[in-house]
Amino acid sequence: MEQGNTDLVLLLWATRAFAVVMLLGVVAIVAGGWWVIARPVFVEALRARRTGDWWHPFLPRDGGSWGPLARNRWWSVFRADRRGTTGGLAWRWAWWGAVAAVFTVVLPYAVISSVVRLAGVLTNG
Repeated sequence: MEQGNTDLVLLLWATRAFAVVMLLGVVAIVAGGWWVIARPVFVEALRARRTGDWWHPFLPRDGGSWGPLARNRWWSVFRADRRGTTGGLAWRWAWWGAVAAVFTVVLPYAVISSVVRLAGVLTNG
């Protein structure tokens, strides 16, 4: 092989390696986001179903703290001091259901489709 072709091959392999490392970073970020945001929704939904009280994730705990769906200041809008209307409960669960769906279905789909496109670009030139 000529020196120019060897350099080009090395550049292509370095580009592929960089793309794989970046892809692993994106997958780690998406997985971390799912673990922090979507997983608590599923855990709290299972807990609410088990107890039969769908308001439970949004009510204060015995010690005065809040559950993971209403804990921080951005999610404080979901807090409830007492059980409210069915509409209020439906709004809260619809929001968290949509968030969990995005993190469980939409983001992995976007990552997978990007991987397929990237693989096509890297293998076909």
